[in-house]
Amino acid sequence: MKRSSIISLLTLCISVGLNASEQALPVGAQSLFQDEPLNSLKVNVQPYAAEASSVKIVTVDDASFSSAWQVRSGEDVRNVEDVELEGFSDIAVEEGGTALIHFWARCTQTIDESGMGRVFVHVRKNGVDFNSSILATVSAGQQWQEFFLPFKFIGSYPENGAVLRLRFGFPGQTVELGGLEVTYYGKTKELSELPRTLFTYAGREADAEWRKEALERIEKIRKRDLQIRVVDASGKPVDAASLSLKQKRSAFQFGTAIPLIRLTAEGRDNEIFREKVLELFEAASPENDLKWPVWLGEWNDLAPYSHQKAIAGLEWLKERGFHLRGHVLVWPGWKNLPQITHELRDAGRAEEILPIIDEHIREMGEVTRDLLPEWDVLNEPYTNHDLMDLFGPQIMVRWFKVAREAFPDAALYFNDFSNHDQVLDAAHVAHFEETFRYLLDNGAPVDGLGLQAHISGQPNDPERVLATLDRYSKASGGLPIRFTEFDIRTEDEELQADYTRDFFILAFSHPDVVGIQLWGFWEGAHWIPLGAMYRKDWSEKPNAAVYKDLVLKQWRTNLCAETGAHGEYTTRAFLGDYELNVEHDGRVVTKTFTLPSGDSPQQVLITLE
Repeated sequence: MKRSSIISLLTLCISVGLNASEQALPVGAQSLFQDEPLNSLKVNVQPYAAEASSVKIVTVDDASFSSAWQVRSGEDVRNVEDVELEGFSDIAVEEGGTALIHFWARCTQTIDESGMGRVFVHVRKNGVDFNSSILATVSAGQQWQEFFLPFKFIGSYPENGAVLRLRFGFPGQTVELGGLEVTYYGKTKELSELPRTLFTYAGREADAEWRKEALERIEKIRKRDLQIRVVDASGKPVDAASLSLKQKRSAFQFGTAIPLIRLTAEGRDNEIFREKVLELFEAASPENDLKWPVWLGEWNDLAPYSHQKAIAGLEWLKERGFHLRGHVLVWPGWKNLPQITHELRDAGRAEEILPIIDEHIREMGEVTRDLLPEWDVLNEPYTNHDLMDLFGPQIMVRWFKVAREAFPDAALYFNDFSNHDQVLDAAHVAHFEETFRYLLDNGAPVDGLGLQAHISGQPNDPERVLATLDRYSKASGGLPIRFTEFDIRTEDEELQADYTRDFFILAFSHPDVVGIQLWGFWEGAHWIPLGAMYRKDWSEKPNAAVYKDLVLKQWRTNLCAETGAHGEYTTRAFLGDYELNVEHDGRVVTKTFTLPSGDSPQQVLITLE
């Protein structure tokens, strides 16, 4: 889930389609709350933020409603959930049932230069569950603005089984929210029948200057001049020799997370899954298979995980030339640690946890060293810091050093989420930078920085993401950067496709970024089905078409040509692995080679015997 702890600059949003002032909302709905919605919400404010923050109901005389919540967030809030309104459903809902959140909001005070205030909206199962039916962030200015947020429930929940949370924990803002309606249509309405506020982002326009500059950088940093020279057995140049140049692999790593069992399991969906993996990607990581509790069998009630299936899946990928990365060695929050660590903590034997972690890292080295040339060593310490709270930050250095012993030749990464936009989540970005600086300054063998990019339906401006990458490059001395998890969750498939295009362009255009990995691609095996590129029936969504056009066409060099005078042919080609076929007078020669980065032309000599 994407987490915000600081205000953003202006996020463009427009309301389109049906409008409540022009047409009544569709009939046939139930209210999710039996009481008046505003009165159904309870207030949650973190104690450390309570002094500077306040939540109260105020009278409104300039709107179609008479009262609204007024929520003031102090400048000392740390996380978006520090100040929130929470309401539990009074009715049962079913999986696939549609619902609509409708409200008005305005910002009366903010320290943000844009003058905009923000509200984070989500609905999920009541209890511990990280999968939301809707996850959206909206921005409002000084005038009342109307918002329509339709969604489908991803599960069936009884009364009080679903929870709506409106989160306001963005520093230094006062937001008023009124006219709240949360209506449930069950399966009587499709999402397309409900009004929707559509969002966009700065830099989406076709002639955006940032994109023009990024494409120019791609031509410069992702390509190199290639000179092919063909001669006969005596060394004489061969003119008019036919050339067929095919790029087999990109130097930049385009990948996906994979439930490894699908690579060896039977069934038509698994067959198609494997076909798509081979068609679309050249890099991969396991989605859950190597997480510590999963490795110990503690998630087997959720999926049929096993060591044998995990290793078989990794071997399947390695045999087909995939670049593989492991995820994850240490996820240092109690909720993501195995049961043995909880038992030791509760028994007052917490000091025994550290050697057990060391043993786990060494075990993963013994089992996967020959399969995985890259690992996420430390994962999400911004929100998972229980072990550092207990033992001190130096244990993070220890984990990297033990990992280096276990994986002498692997690239070791520090990975976190919501760290790709220094404006939207300044606190998270600052913590990420402070942490990798600490690791490097204290001798941790950090080889790369992992940025998760789970994008909400109100995407980050590309220029802000590029500025954040520049910041990390400067602070780390140019460490490789990888987007380890990418998806964008929205019902707006046009927005999803456009932002997929722009995010891949910005990533490919930055010299320190070495790859981008989707966190799944098929709705039938995706933690956020909306984020997939293929629907459950394997039909292609617009974001898949964008991906294929960029990665498999525009950013690949495949051509047919002939040598000219002096038996030479020169072109500018994308970096990567190639197969070159040369034919002349019935003689055929095939040569494979790699085109690495470099300033001078790469020369490839072909001799026709």
